[in-house]
Amino acid sequence: MPIDPFDRLRANAIAAEAGYSAPYLYLLDDEAQASRSTQHPTAHTRRKLDQVSRAIRSGYGQGRGDTYQPWIRIRKNFSSPTSYQVFDSVGLNARNHHFLSQLEFHTALLISYLGAAELRECLPLWPFEHPHPETGLDDDLDLWHDPAPGLLEIAKSAGIEHGNFVGTTVPYIASIDLMFRVRHARKWRLFGISCKPKDITEQSTRAQERIELDRLYCTAVGAHHHHEDGSSFNTELILQLRSLRPTVSFLRAHQRTNRLQDFVGKFNDYANDRFVSDAALAAGQEVGLHRDDAFAFFRLGVWLHLIDIDLTQRVQMRKPIKRGGASVIHALKTHYLGGNHA
Repeated sequence: MPIDPFDRLRANAIAAEAGYSAPYLYLLDDEAQASRSTQHPTAHTRRKLDQVSRAIRSGYGQGRGDTYQPWIRIRKNFSSPTSYQVFDSVGLNARNHHFLSQLEFHTALLISYLGAAELRECLPLWPFEHPHPETGLDDDLDLWHDPAPGLLEIAKSAGIEHGNFVGTTVPYIASIDLMFRVRHARKWRLFGISCKPKDITEQSTRAQERIELDRLYCTAVGAHHHHEDGSSFNTELILQLRSLRPTVSFLRAHQRTNRLQDFVGKFNDYANDRFVSDAALAAGQEVGLHRDDAFAFFRLGVWLHLIDIDLTQRVQMRKPIKRGGASVIHALKTHYLGGNHA
């Protein structure tokens, strides 16, 4: 069945109303004029435009917080010869995230542990001018943000080829691997991360150009940028975070409660002269928690930095607590956000 041309128009209208870039339909006319003949745009171009329109109409690359939908999602037939995909939570948003590599997943765990407020994975860097990526949370604050420049303009200024979808005149829709909202220098700020392994970036000029375009886009919208290659990861820290991360529902239910604060205070006192498990059980008993809940509160207290514990060393519940977590957190913040991260 042929695609209704008005279907693409609706996709453009929906994206425009939502505040996202969707000026693709006119490219059909541009292609026909460029050919200086009666030849119609290629079937492959039409198919790609239809795919882009359907994705935009479905909300891909749009939304904030729990309602965000990544531009690229994990599918059964979508695989990589160099990494594997992860569909999982990092204790941040009430949805699982589509991580296209283990490197993205582990990086997301670390930044979530540092206290990020939001994660949008595979965020589109739309090729044409579009609303600022910080918009969508507060209508009044949105008025203060100028539109973000399209990546086509950024790439042209940098002398880097933007590129089209293969075999078409449709500009490729690039995306940054991870876009967080973090507390940086006493203000909430966007933080974009390009996750590319060191061996790939050293061998691929195009990978280096993509990282540079990510950086330039972040600069244009006032976001901090970091390239993570995974070479400095502490394996034990990542293993600990995978086991400690709370469910989002549990975190949201308890993180601001007096009960958690009371538990943490009692635990920190008991941990001075008791094993970790004994301190958790004693603190739980003091605030009226059953055994399982006491350990859940312990894990939450660690995740929220309310309990000082060094997660670069394996947590041994039947031994005294190993302090030093503050220095680990400081080192992570310095690595990702630089020296001015208060």
